[in-house]
Amino acid sequence: MKITINKDIIDIQKPTTLEKIAQTYFPDQDIYAAIINGKLYELHHEIHDDVSIEWIKANSMIGKQIYERTLTFLFIVATKQLFPDARIRVEFAFQEGLYCTIQKDDYLTPQDTSQIKQRMEELVQAKCIITRHQLSKSQAINFFQQHHLEDKADLLRYREKEECSIYQMEGIYDYFYGFMLPDTSYLKHISLQFFAPGIRLGQEDVIFQHFKLFQTMKEYEEWGELIGVPTVAKLNEKIVNGQIKELMLMSEAMIEKKLAELASQIVQQKDHVKMILVSGPSSAGKTTFSKRLAIHLQILGMKPITISMDDFYLNRIDTPKLPDGSYDFENIEAVDLKLFNETMLQLIHHESVCLPHYNFKTGQRSYDTQPTLLGDDHILIIEGIHGLNPRTSFYIPKEAKIKIYINALTHLNYDNHNRIPTSDYRLIRRIVRDYQFRNLDAKETIHRWKNVKAGEDQYIYPYQEEANYIFNTSMVYELSVLKPIAQALLSQIHPDEKEFTEANRLNKLLDYFVSAKVDVPQVSILAEFVGNSIFE
Repeated sequence: MKITINKDIIDIQKPTTLEKIAQTYFPDQDIYAAIINGKLYELHHEIHDDVSIEWIKANSMIGKQIYERTLTFLFIVATKQLFPDARIRVEFAFQEGLYCTIQKDDYLTPQDTSQIKQRMEELVQAKCIITRHQLSKSQAINFFQQHHLEDKADLLRYREKEECSIYQMEGIYDYFYGFMLPDTSYLKHISLQFFAPGIRLGQEDVIFQHFKLFQTMKEYEEWGELIGVPTVAKLNEKIVNGQIKELMLMSEAMIEKKLAELASQIVQQKDHVKMILVSGPSSAGKTTFSKRLAIHLQILGMKPITISMDDFYLNRIDTPKLPDGSYDFENIEAVDLKLFNETMLQLIHHESVCLPHYNFKTGQRSYDTQPTLLGDDHILIIEGIHGLNPRTSFYIPKEAKIKIYINALTHLNYDNHNRIPTSDYRLIRRIVRDYQFRNLDAKETIHRWKNVKAGEDQYIYPYQEEANYIFNTSMVYELSVLKPIAQALLSQIHPDEKEFTEANRLNKLLDYFVSAKVDVPQVSILAEFVGNSIFE
């Protein structure tokens, strides 16, 4: 049997598993899975015919997801062995790891945390095998009901696919969205840190920070419980029961409430605050947020002027490039920081300025013919991905500016053990928006996403805590509305194209949601992506 890997051909005895091939021919590489004909396979997968293999390694996005998922299972097994009646919840991403809570007879202590970590390390040393079992959907639902895991039974009940896989380790069974590593010996890095009232699970210990972001995430986790929609299963249940309009109205009312509160706090500082810097990653909803905030400030007597930092891009010929030769618009060096600071300083000192405008088609900057002049009641709202970076506004006194970080910080998880990354929300938003407004298909959006994410990791996330306020733009109902549009676009990507693996993963993610049809309000942040926005 001939196996092709990176154009090299290996002759092997058949049949054999991907894990044996990796261990025999690539023992020094951390290999976690493989792609064959555009489809992702676990290392347990057995090869029977000539194939071409692309390895999934530890440092890849998929590899990191597989490691995190397996580490989570290890954590659950160790906790269940020590505290059999404990209720474990994986709530959200936190400082390169996961924030988890454990409900048991008494409160969680640092000693409990140390005990769980020690048990996890023992299970790693024991090289515990992780096995996958194929069941019909009805069998899996019955199994989880019998084991009082109603969140998993409810999740599967609304899934269209009639087969599913459950995993077993040390006699403990669980359901996970995605593949696992073959055994616990692959988990070479374990961190478990007590962070009251829960635990941070990750690969390396960290110094705790990002407290503002943590508080925002916790607030929305509690709000999800309050409205009875902590998981996808509960969302599906409400949609099936005809409550989609109610969910939409609650989500939009929550956004409106938070905008009103934020505007009130800004107005209280109007004597010295002259500019608001709005920043956040791609598809967080910065444009609609900025315009809606402007309306709330107008209600309270202020005169906002909205400016896009994109208009301060360097001319394309001067824009930095990525290693592949494409322009790096995520790079802070793509912005004319000197021009931006000088312009903002002139404006807040009541000097008239002709503002620039960047033409993305020509790659050239032009200027207004009529100058802009700020009065005493004016306030600038500056929208751009680099707003939190101190270099962006280093001319402007600290007391003269407010920094706001926005992101789609979803509280919604599949079930108690499977979270939905916020980046998946934003990617699905972007796929829908790019197709409708930027003439880009899903393949191109996915292709560009890696560079977008790399830019966010370098230029946005390190400055989250610089924000004076953090604003959550996610809406509990949005993936149910985006599902039919996104899946139609994702299905156009062919299995032999590189982007198919990610498209297939997103398709499977959306399969867990019941589709919903509702008239998205024209002022909604979601309207920025599905169309019909009043702010277009």
